[in-house]
Amino acid sequence: MRKRQRGRVVLIVAVLLSSLLAACGAEQPSPAAPTAGASQAADEHFQKGNELFDQGKFEEAIDEYGAALEEDPDNVSVLVNLGVAYYNSGELDQAVEKYNRALELAPDDADIHSNLGAAYVQQQDLQAGLEEYQRAIELDPNLAQAYFGLGVIHDGLGQPEDAIAAFEKFQELDAGQDAFASDLAQQYLERLKGQ
Repeated sequence: MRKRQRGRVVLIVAVLLSSLLAACGAEQPSPAAPTAGASQAADEHFQKGNELFDQGKFEEAIDEYGAALEEDPDNVSVLVNLGVAYYNSGELDQAVEKYNRALELAPDDADIHSNLGAAYVQQQDLQAGLEEYQRAIELDPNLAQAYFGLGVIHDGLGQPEDAIAAFEKFQELDAGQDAFASDLAQQYLERLKGQ
């Protein structure tokens, strides 16, 4: 999953356990950048939230993002980062709520659909996760982490051919940029291909 930073997007990948998927790997969110026109107070809270997030202080980041959202309630980046912080805190219902609110404001944002898909997978709602990842790929056919998420879901649903295709597409698009995710995708592929 992605978090938004000022001027750049950072991708963090983590292994998340799901009892349904038995040690499933999924893209983990990583915070966003404030939109133009945000108040100075909102921007300050947003930046402080990003600093705290980067330090792994997710509860404190939630407080700062919440303060930014009070100042600028329709800021998609703040909503996304708040969702990411909730996701990392294990508060999946809150993460889903924030991602859905962000999608009300930016319905064609592939990264948000991908983040929402990962949250649904962690809630063990594979069908909803599948739909969100598919929507993300419709919007951005080169969004590597969405293919990774699809691979996890297809594996969990017992659809090995689809899982293999998704992980191979992830590897093609990611091209080893994220060594951890690439290694994990390779492990999935070896297991799925019986190697």
